Amino acid sequence: MTGQLDPRSPCFAWAVAWLLLACGAPWSRAETASSGAADSAVTATVGGEAVYVKEVSRLLGVVVRGKPVNPQALATLQAQTLEEIVDRRLVLAYARRTGRGATPAELEAAWKEFVAKLQSQRRTPADYLKGQGIEQADLQRQLVWNVIWEKYLARYVTADRVAAYFQAHRRELDGTEALAGQILLRPVAGSQAEEDLLEKARQIRQEIIDGKISFAEAAKKYSSGPSARQGGDLGWIGRHGAMGETFCRAVFALEPGQVSQPVRTSFGVSLIHVDRYKPGPKQLADVRKTIQEALARELLEKLADTERPTTPVVYTGKTPYFKPGTHELVVP
Repeated sequence: MTGQLDPRSPCFAWAVAWLLLACGAPWSRAETASSGAADSAVTATVGGEAVYVKEVSRLLGVVVRGKPVNPQALATLQAQTLEEIVDRRLVLAYARRTGRGATPAELEAAWKEFVAKLQSQRRTPADYLKGQGIEQADLQRQLVWNVIWEKYLARYVTADRVAAYFQAHRRELDGTEALAGQILLRPVAGSQAEEDLLEKARQIRQEIIDGKISFAEAAKKYSSGPSARQGGDLGWIGRHGAMGETFCRAVFALEPGQVSQPVRTSFGVSLIHVDRYKPGPKQLADVRKTIQEALARELLEKLADTERPTTPVVYTGKTPYFKPGTHELVVP
């Protein structure tokens, strides 16, 4: 359905992460579907500290903001949201363990700034808690997070790192397009399993690598895609084009002249060839915010992964979650 959130998209993951990482994320009870007692259940513990179902519901409500969500995708969205909350708790644990937590003076300054902002709006902390549907402990944790995360970001998201990220990921950021081709092997009901298609794709690729057949000739001979008659030619493709994330990611991982390993997509198994790239017009200044968000997420994951072996994470199954160490979705 057009306009629905796609949990497979990196844009969704960035949106969830940035709402968590940004200072003072606008959590609102009005945007959350409460389910009474179940909403107060514990869905995970991080070092013994509880993560409640209501936290997942609240944040997911902010991300969705009234946008239609395919019911089949909801479990994945919930699991991704929970994973972001868990990562944040792991970062807080890492900061405490390494002596880099918020100092009393920093927390006092953050509290005064918070109260002053409310006063300018003619509101009190009690008004804020009631309006946001959160408790004092949630507010305290948010202030601690804001102080700690601002310090981490200031050290990590530097001008040099932003510039280096742009150079390393320029094709993905500047609007570069790839002139690409595809050999698509579609499964035939009741005849070929996916592993058979993968093996056939490997054999075709080897024929091309050995020079026994050109990519265009192989596309005409083997491909069941609509581009077969054109030798697999798909024309110019953008990094976030209509071919889907898995396919486009595989395209932009190739250097000109290379043929990909078999790529699984929702249409079957593909071999991809890139003829050349056409640089895009965007410069660093045009995508600086996107890079800052990507680096913030990169930092979150690095710190969380560092802390994971020390601080145990236990899932209770009250909401969907990803099996630890994998992207395998577990639905209660």
